[in-house]
Amino acid sequence: MEKLLLKDLSFVTESGKQVILHGVNVLCRGRETGHIYPEIEKAFPYFRRMGFNLLRYGIFWDAVEPQPGKIDYEYLNKVKSIVKLAEENGMYIILDMHQDLFAQKFIDGAPDWACLDEGLPHPQDCVIWFEAYLKSEAIIKAADNFWANKEAEDGIGLLDHYEHMWEEIARVFAPCDNVIGLEPMNEPFMGSLAREAFGLGTVEMLKKNPQFDLGRPDLIPPEQAAEFMGIVASHLMDFDKTTLMDFYRRMQRAIQKHSKLNIVTGGNIYCSTDVPTGMERLEGIGQIYAPHGYDSVVDSDRYEAYSKDNVSRVFMGKRQGQDRLRLPTIIGEWGAFPSRDFTNDLIRFMNGILEENLWGSAYCEYHPGQENDTHFSALCRAYPMETAGKLQSYHYDEAGKAYQMKYTAEKDGTTSIFLPFEPAEITCDLPIKTEKREYSPESWLLKVTAQADGEANLTIKG
Repeated sequence: MEKLLLKDLSFVTESGKQVILHGVNVLCRGRETGHIYPEIEKAFPYFRRMGFNLLRYGIFWDAVEPQPGKIDYEYLNKVKSIVKLAEENGMYIILDMHQDLFAQKFIDGAPDWACLDEGLPHPQDCVIWFEAYLKSEAIIKAADNFWANKEAEDGIGLLDHYEHMWEEIARVFAPCDNVIGLEPMNEPFMGSLAREAFGLGTVEMLKKNPQFDLGRPDLIPPEQAAEFMGIVASHLMDFDKTTLMDFYRRMQRAIQKHSKLNIVTGGNIYCSTDVPTGMERLEGIGQIYAPHGYDSVVDSDRYEAYSKDNVSRVFMGKRQGQDRLRLPTIIGEWGAFPSRDFTNDLIRFMNGILEENLWGSAYCEYHPGQENDTHFSALCRAYPMETAGKLQSYHYDEAGKAYQMKYTAEKDGTTSIFLPFEPAEITCDLPIKTEKREYSPESWLLKVTAQADGEANLTIKG
């Protein structure tokens, strides 16, 4: 498969075709399995059947450097074999250094030796797991010590360890042509600054509303909620502009010592909601903007409160971030939906947002057994894998088995479209040649070759 290049706001092949990336996160958090799903190779026929051409594959500090200064090359080579398997199945890779609640001892991330929590308490009564970011003294202290580069037991700073680890990761994966980017840290958490920001916002709002209670968001008027988040956001964005950008520049130096791989950046953890990122462009390295987008009820049992209006507003913010940064964009995480009767409806709604913005994305996340769960069938959608020309818009009507696409076509250029149905009727206002082939037992790849330059309006029906 061809290498991907970054061009303006798009991903293009070496031959110049515009690519839409569509896939999933794979995150094996378990130390007991070596942070690799057993028999993960058996999932690839499912990935192919779904039309995925992207994996955001999670690696873990706990696995890469289990002891200070000791890189586990056996683990990295196992991951490298998965990267190779992805290439054989036509899939690109983002390697994501994943963490949730900073460390493996809390959920996943840093090894025990790098979690300098100073023995502070960690709550066990959080209703939703990510509440611990603000409630856990242990996590806050561990994060503060990380950003301060506090020395580990071997006398070397945590950030120094982290930089060296990324040097080795970049060296190992430098030859892998299907690796489109290295993501230094999933959803970076800023430590005590977060609690300070939320505290300052609460103090300001209590002056206006003595009943203001973050524990009862349903009783907070929308205008007050927006004002509160505006106060909080201003402080969190300062973290992105200073500490986080310094961190990304450090990781850039590490990556570039042994490779020319792109760096993947997304902003702090709260940028996964409606907080804008204060992140800036990096100079001298290919950079991908990969924000996450979640409704406030994600990972909870409150899905009856799921608001499509709120989701639209959250992703409007991601578009504003892209427009400011002028970087190719992938939605690195979205979804985290439970397996329920309404799940496909939520997925279809998100699909519409992705189509509208011409964004690539990775659904969060794949679990073994998902292959047989019909509640996630809408993840299989028609989309333009490769466009010979300039893609303007596309839309998939699942119910009607219909796909529409507008693009500026190049004569003799071949566009590849993934279809979860066999094409029966194909119309276009430009002369075209078509070739269809079975992509999997349930899906098809349609190749459309334009016979002239011009604006192409293509319709495919099943």
